[in-house]
Amino acid sequence: MSEEIYKLKTAVMMIVFNRPDTTKEVFEEIRKARPSRFYLVSDAPRKGRPDDIDKVKECREYVESHIDWPCEFKKNYAEENMGCKERMHTGISWVLSQEPHTIILEDDVVPAPEFFRYCDELLELYKNDKKVMMISGTNLLKGQKVKGAYTFSCFSSIWGWATWARAWKYYDPDVKTWPQVKRSGELKKVQGGLSYMFIKKHVNSVYTHKKDTWDIQWDYCRHIHKGLGIVPAVNMIRNIGFDREDATHTNWHSEEDFSYGKMRFPMKKRKSIRRDTEYDKAYIKKYYGTKKLMEAVKKKLHIF
Repeated sequence: MSEEIYKLKTAVMMIVFNRPDTTKEVFEEIRKARPSRFYLVSDAPRKGRPDDIDKVKECREYVESHIDWPCEFKKNYAEENMGCKERMHTGISWVLSQEPHTIILEDDVVPAPEFFRYCDELLELYKNDKKVMMISGTNLLKGQKVKGAYTFSCFSSIWGWATWARAWKYYDPDVKTWPQVKRSGELKKVQGGLSYMFIKKHVNSVYTHKKDTWDIQWDYCRHIHKGLGIVPAVNMIRNIGFDREDATHTNWHSEEDFSYGKMRFPMKKRKSIRRDTEYDKAYIKKYYGTKKLMEAVKKKLHIF
């Protein structure tokens, strides 16, 4: 069955803000997928930033005016600026209060056509497996081979992803259990060494409200519930949000290879759900290795 005639069953949600150019590029891929249920979430312009007003309006109007396929469309627009953390977690929670699962795309992650069917089939295959908490479309470890079409990892990216309401119900934007978890050393059983040092730093930053983000909390949620994410054997997401002044967390230049791979269908369910330790070791080496540690020390992050 070709991608052009595949009928997507899962609802798709898109989060937009003030970047019309990236919004249009991501939406056009959703438009090709033609989901039967489509949710649009948007934050409001920031106070003291009059330049936001027209950009936010343009993003919303472009998407609404270009929905040219039959679908149930719902929108959730903030009346006052909520910020990254509040807008993301309330938006996802709003969708998952109405759907058993959903595909989630932010305004700077462009999916390959196969991404939608990949998520659609795996959401169904693992809908009752509580150990699996999310499905990612991103795999930037090009040199690390994965057996089969996908693997299970502790490290799964939210650059193009999907999840179930059954998993999201454990999400806490304020990581209120962090002091207890930190004292118990529970998180070290999941992540040790350098990766634990970095994760500890990041979780502390959201617990103390120093960082306005939402994804660190989702990583923490999966870790403390010993949940795994599905990672594809090939990359299916291109992040176009780097090296931009209007980026929230990616305003630097990225050297990542975002080229797409090719996925074969249908997806098959694995006989067992096990953490791919070799993949995770490769991930830790790339993103938490000695080079990253030295960069952190130079920036005086005080991660110890």
